[in-house]
Amino acid sequence: MFADIFEKIKEKLDKDDEIREATLKISRKSIRLSQGAVQATHRRDLEKAKLNLKEAKELIEEVEENIKKISPRLYYKGYVTDMHQEFVEASVYLTLIEGGTEVQDPETLNVSNYAYLHGLGDVVGELRRHSLDAVRQENNEEAERCLTLMEEIYNLLRSLDYPEGLIPGIRRKVDRARGLIERTRNELAYFQHGNKLVNSMNQLQKTLKKRDSS
Repeated sequence: MFADIFEKIKEKLDKDDEIREATLKISRKSIRLSQGAVQATHRRDLEKAKLNLKEAKELIEEVEENIKKISPRLYYKGYVTDMHQEFVEASVYLTLIEGGTEVQDPETLNVSNYAYLHGLGDVVGELRRHSLDAVRQENNEEAERCLTLMEEIYNLLRSLDYPEGLIPGIRRKVDRARGLIERTRNELAYFQHGNKLVNSMNQLQKTLKKRDSS
């Protein structure tokens, strides 16, 4: 009685399973490319970062053009959102490190608002790392610029007064960002004080050497 019905259902499920496996494969590759772009940006290999993001964008467009039309239900699964989130993080971070004054919006990156907000939240951690690297190199201006960007992102995310069910996970991102900002602010002050102390000691040594040689 139900055999024909179940046969049709199985055919559809088999097709969905194929699409799911293909999407997972694309998603994993795109995530690796985006993560590689972040690491390349940290190394200041910006051309490599851009190449990675170009490839990641092509994969995102492939999913958009093929998977979304064939199986919208699978398109909105978590692994597609993860792919978008990593792409947002890498793209926005690269733009900020290049000194860009305007960052890409969700439409430009072809991602959902939800994925964009989560990706933006993750940018805070990358900015922290860059800020600490900058202050170690005694580039206090760049370190402070990154801290200011971290605070701007945090304040904007914190202003989203919506139910957890509408933007799940954002509260956790906000809490994490607050902690990272507090730690970064304290560590910048520590490093900056240490750098000033070292410079003062070096200056004192130079003064003493001049005095001894005169």
